[in-house]
Amino acid sequence: MRKIRVLVVLPILKNPALEEVTRKEIEQIRDETLEVNLVSLEQGPASIESEFDDRIASPWVLEKVKEAEVNGFDAVFLDCMGDIALNAAREIVRIPVIGPCQATMAIASMLGDRFSVITILENVVPLFWRKAREYGFIQNLASVRSVEVPVLELDTKRELVKKKLAEESKIAIEKDGADVIILGCTGMVGMARDVQEVVGVPVIDPVPVSIKLAKLMAELRLIHSNKAYPKPPSKLRKFPGVSELLFKGL
Repeated sequence: MRKIRVLVVLPILKNPALEEVTRKEIEQIRDETLEVNLVSLEQGPASIESEFDDRIASPWVLEKVKEAEVNGFDAVFLDCMGDIALNAAREIVRIPVIGPCQATMAIASMLGDRFSVITILENVVPLFWRKAREYGFIQNLASVRSVEVPVLELDTKRELVKKKLAEESKIAIEKDGADVIILGCTGMVGMARDVQEVVGVPVIDPVPVSIKLAKLMAELRLIHSNKAYPKPPSKLRKFPGVSELLFKGL
């Protein structure tokens, strides 16, 4: 059987601690049919905690996505719950591109009736309500809660974060009516199993779920529709520092 190659794009500046914990979790799902490579950005934000960070990261994310297709990868996973540049990425390549927010909301809707997202900070809570409306899952979203720990502190405060995740998840289940929990930041990678043991409902880690979905789509030769994501029209485009490869053929 042919090995499926998935590129994981961390849409932030290189963070060795986050890369290490992400690779550790990837090892749990890797097999002889799956090859996973991970890259971070050379330019962009240190973390994604706002729409502004999203826009700053987007050109460099798109560059990595285009390089993935050129280098023979079968699928790309955009490793941030903001689904950074997801729609634009689907316009410029003909391989599956997976955003974890869309993917986990779809999976959660099959595991229960109502899900809650437990994310990092209160200021990103509106993002998930907007994404739920965009993706058509607003009727399934029970609540969005936060643990109030910034992305760059997740690794050094893992036990505290897991404790807060469990606390907020229990409130979401008991008061908001959630029957599935989504971890609302890919920096929480590897924490889902411990939280699930405490709260007793499915807890979705967006990293392994998204990589497995990317692999499945590639195996089934399913690619996003060019009717929904048409190729951008040809014109002159310049963006300082971005590889010309991004604009080749556009």
